[in-house]
Amino acid sequence: MTQYEGDFRGSNFGNAPGSNFGHAPGSTFHGVVNTGGPQQEELRRLLDQLVAVVARHQNELADPQGTSTAVEMLREEVAGEQRPNRLTSFLAMLTASAGGVSAITEAAAKLKDLVTGML
Repeated sequence: MTQYEGDFRGSNFGNAPGSNFGHAPGSTFHGVVNTGGPQQEELRRLLDQLVAVVARHQNELADPQGTSTAVEMLREEVAGEQRPNRLTSFLAMLTASAGGVSAITEAAAKLKDLVTGML
């Protein structure tokens, strides 16, 4: 498993291994998310963009607390194991909490597309 040592949004997260994830209960399919390279840089860049969009639209959010929680969970997962299924769930939570803010929905969709490609 690849390990990555670095800095994410000003917080040192040390060694964060890639993730093994099962495809379905009882499945023998497993994958490892590589924590280095252009795909990971793009993941971090898109997350930064999403966080900025959320901040710009803070007053329009249907559930500001739920949105903040989802953003924090996304940050922790990107800084840690980067399990695509969890990232996708947190993005769905964020989109639901944001309500009808299309800029957030669009930014989340870009991030979800990248995460889906990581599978």
